[in-house]
Amino acid sequence: MRYLFIAISILLAIPSFGQSPDQYVARGDKELFDGFPESALFYYKLAMKQDTNMVEANFKAGEAYRAQRNYKRAAKFYDATAGLDEQDEFPEVLYWLGVMQKQQGKYKEAKHSLTAFLAIYRLRDDFYRNARDEQISCDWAIDHITDVPFYKVDRPDSGLNSVHAEMSPFLVDSSTMYFATMRYETDEVKKSKSVFVEMKKAIKDSNVWELQELNLPIASQNAHVGNGCFSADSSRFYYSNCPNPSSCSIYQVNRNGKTWSEPIKLGSPINESGSSNTQPMAAVYDDMEYLYFASDRSNGKGGYDIWFTEIKDGKPTARLKNMGTRINTKGNEITPWFDSSDTTFYFSSNKQMGFGGYDIFKSKGEPGRFNTVENAGTEVNSPADDYYFAFRKKDSVGYFASNRISGLKKSGNETCCNDLYKVQIVPIIDTIPEEDTEQIDTILAVVIDLGQIAQVDTLNDSVDVFDIPETIEEVQDLLPISLYFHNDRPNPRTLATTTELSYTETVEDYLRMQEEYLSVISNSEIPDSAQTAMYNTTKAFFQKDLRGSVARIDAALNVLLSELEKGSDVTIAVKGYASPLANSDYNLNLTYRRIDAMENYIKTYNRGAFVKHLNQSSENGKLTIEKIPYGESKAAANISDSGNDKLSAIYSPSAAQERRIEILRVERTE
Repeated sequence: MRYLFIAISILLAIPSFGQSPDQYVARGDKELFDGFPESALFYYKLAMKQDTNMVEANFKAGEAYRAQRNYKRAAKFYDATAGLDEQDEFPEVLYWLGVMQKQQGKYKEAKHSLTAFLAIYRLRDDFYRNARDEQISCDWAIDHITDVPFYKVDRPDSGLNSVHAEMSPFLVDSSTMYFATMRYETDEVKKSKSVFVEMKKAIKDSNVWELQELNLPIASQNAHVGNGCFSADSSRFYYSNCPNPSSCSIYQVNRNGKTWSEPIKLGSPINESGSSNTQPMAAVYDDMEYLYFASDRSNGKGGYDIWFTEIKDGKPTARLKNMGTRINTKGNEITPWFDSSDTTFYFSSNKQMGFGGYDIFKSKGEPGRFNTVENAGTEVNSPADDYYFAFRKKDSVGYFASNRISGLKKSGNETCCNDLYKVQIVPIIDTIPEEDTEQIDTILAVVIDLGQIAQVDTLNDSVDVFDIPETIEEVQDLLPISLYFHNDRPNPRTLATTTELSYTETVEDYLRMQEEYLSVISNSEIPDSAQTAMYNTTKAFFQKDLRGSVARIDAALNVLLSELEKGSDVTIAVKGYASPLANSDYNLNLTYRRIDAMENYIKTYNRGAFVKHLNQSSENGKLTIEKIPYGESKAAANISDSGNDKLSAIYSPSAAQERRIEILRVERTE
């Protein structure tokens, strides 16, 4: 992952006299390409000194400021370029202007710039698609900027931050922290000397953090070293070693009594040749240890994805897994953290709906199976970049890194560098917010526009965006597609394995029950903090998971129909689940009915276009549904099987998530 810091190099040798603006720009381009934006700016400004209206020099000055995360000055030069560029030499300038405005929190201005870009941009490439994403994200930010925060954010006690960059905090306990920094002894760096990230250890004494000797053999003279974390038993220390910001590998050192081994570079599948692998995070769940990390390897969902594998006998296994499409997008997902005490996974992304560049997100669940992703909210997230969220609920405190304006910065660039911030949970308010009693008239509003689907919550304007798949391979990015059912639906109190209802009929009824679910939770006798958490999770389930299910299966069915009409045979594998409230035989038949409801929906889709493919009568492709009913056999242990415990057995988020079918596999067959 490209570290988000300034690569500093003082090389500003006096240029020879008589150079043209084009020559200055060429020299600036080389410096920018080599990772020295400050040096590049020197040459771009020399070019503009000779020719104030030089479009290329203005645009590239904006690029250099953007590389330094100087959003304000980058926007200034992009805006100037837009006014000067009559020949459309740089058609993407309005896109970058909008992005820089967004990262200043100027969401309305950003949307205006992005709208102007889309009005004149003719290509349907990544710039176009990203601009559409950013437009929607601006709308989301405007709607949610006044939300009540989940967390309280403060500057940490003195001693941690400097005017340089700090990042990747790892809190061993309340008074011991490891983190990475770019600080150095003086503000004056010798000519041609690059500054590298290094690990530090800090001990808190009387509310002051004091730097201590690291006592780990991980220092490097020619590489960035950071992202450190201990294994659960403290016998191993994992970290990233990066000869340059875009080429990282994960290493570990092993404890031998009171000493540590020499660094060991992890082999495949953790470190893969040709990719950058970074930000390791070790955590234990259900007596099994896992290693999470970020990688930009080619078989991911987008840029950087988050991956994980089991650790056995102190070594990662060969069974590497992608975190899946609920976590990973076509953008970058980075800085993983799993809080075992609360079974919550935290990460940062620049593609989920957010307030800035990178926002912090969270998702409840377990390794390989996480639920709806939720923005960590205001306070934690700013218009700038927020990441490296390290939090344990049992400790009630954590830390993260951000380049927001409030930090200790060098003059002239208030968003240049990361600082560490302390985060605590906001005390729970005793009252539950009143729910909107407006009737749900529609399942969802689906917005389709050139490669994207936006699932719009008609009551609360919550938006979840995903790319429309065009091939079966891209359908894989949507898997698993989960379809949800209320307790005992469809057709309760029968042992039949089929139903005449389709999924859309059942989900319409289910959506109208949101008020009932929230009322049961609000009137329960569980502690206020747990009640509020369950209330919010359930509301998110109805708004995102349940509403979004129809849009996702529709997106997949469009691709399947096209493949079938082309003559391809297609198989989809569907697993069915039930909560444990009834007996096993009943629940097994119930999962068959739920799968059948999905099949009925497929039969009615596009005026029955799938029927001939399902009954194998088509001259073109044939569609086979592989049905795998589990009943309640896979139900989570925390779901009650007692009819007297309706909160846990029926209305809890866990029970709601369990009553589902999942499309797990879609593939062409011979």
